[in-house]
Amino acid sequence: MTIIDFKHLKIGSAFLVSGHVFQALFAFGVNLVLVRHIFPDGFGRFALILAGASVVYSVISPRINILIIRMPEIDYDDKIKDIYFSAMTLETLAGTFIILLWLALSGSGGFWEALLVCAVGLRHWTDLNKAFYERTMAYRQLAITETTASASGHLVALALVLTGIGWVALIIREAVASTVNLFGLWKVGGLTLRRVRFLGLGEWMALYKDARGAWADGIMEGNFQRLIILLAGAFGGEVTAGLFFQAQRLAFVPHQVLSPIIYRVLANWFGRTEDAAARIKGRNKFLLLLFSPLVFAAILTVLFANPVVPWLFGESWASVSDILVAMCGMVVFCTLFETLKAYCLSTRQSVTLFKGRIVQYVGLLLPTAAGFAGWLSTDIALAVGLSTAYFLAFIFTFTLLIIDEKRRAKE
Repeated sequence: MTIIDFKHLKIGSAFLVSGHVFQALFAFGVNLVLVRHIFPDGFGRFALILAGASVVYSVISPRINILIIRMPEIDYDDKIKDIYFSAMTLETLAGTFIILLWLALSGSGGFWEALLVCAVGLRHWTDLNKAFYERTMAYRQLAITETTASASGHLVALALVLTGIGWVALIIREAVASTVNLFGLWKVGGLTLRRVRFLGLGEWMALYKDARGAWADGIMEGNFQRLIILLAGAFGGEVTAGLFFQAQRLAFVPHQVLSPIIYRVLANWFGRTEDAAARIKGRNKFLLLLFSPLVFAAILTVLFANPVVPWLFGESWASVSDILVAMCGMVVFCTLFETLKAYCLSTRQSVTLFKGRIVQYVGLLLPTAAGFAGWLSTDIALAVGLSTAYFLAFIFTFTLLIIDEKRRAKE
């Protein structure tokens, strides 16, 4: 990497973090109004539909955006761009059709469910397409676009929920945000449109082979997040799913703020830096930099969740505070583990990441089993499982990386 590249990274980091801080604060403020007008079962219904609608995309997508970002400049020609564009378009159309067909056959689909599926599909395609533009590190334009899209969705939801429309405002929020996101990308000149053609079996196999690490991790990560919500709904109903959804959203705020640096800036830098020693040094420095503020955020969560959450959300959401306290481990280790994920995917160490994901599932299911046995309430058991999952996944993955790096140094 050159000096200019580092300057771009610093400027991009500033814009992306500032944008996500604004999004997090704005979303939090709007959510305070939403929870006063939508009961836990409404949020639970939305969360369950969203979880189910996202499964197909996580399974069929070879993660074209990751392939675009890490493609060496010498191989990044018009032919490969056409293949990537065709693949992302066809996978989105196929995924949307499959989900809509499933909703129709199951009898659980209506207009609002279909609208949510289409919104998720549109955002999926836009986020993949965005990778073409992201190679230029135009993070300032992307930050403005994404912040505008998020704010637009929340403003519309705020206006609608005050009219008494109820939980449907959450679906319309997603539709508006996805539409504005696409329009904004086009407005800044970042939307890539190329010729779509049907890909042969060999081309699809080559894509999945090249992306097998990212694809496998995407399935495990996506299904991990959805498994939590679905378990909460299956064993506690829509109310428990809604309470858990809100607690998880609050615990996720620190990671939401830092995620653009991890997934966008660092992943870009990891994937395009050839000096292995520099990559390792940068990774460890960033992990150390993150640890103290994340621990501080977890301490604040434990100390103030109980008085603050009922005061802000209302007594109907009081149970969220106990669930949130049990998620303090997630507050610390989610971001740390996701940093290792970005590193592994960018450096093609998917086997190490896959092993970490397995440990993550084990960490979730062990405390959850205690809840199902009646030793803990189901929602608290799931929250403890979430904290344990991220802690064990981070420790295990980092240990494997260190062992491998020491072995390579001796060779």
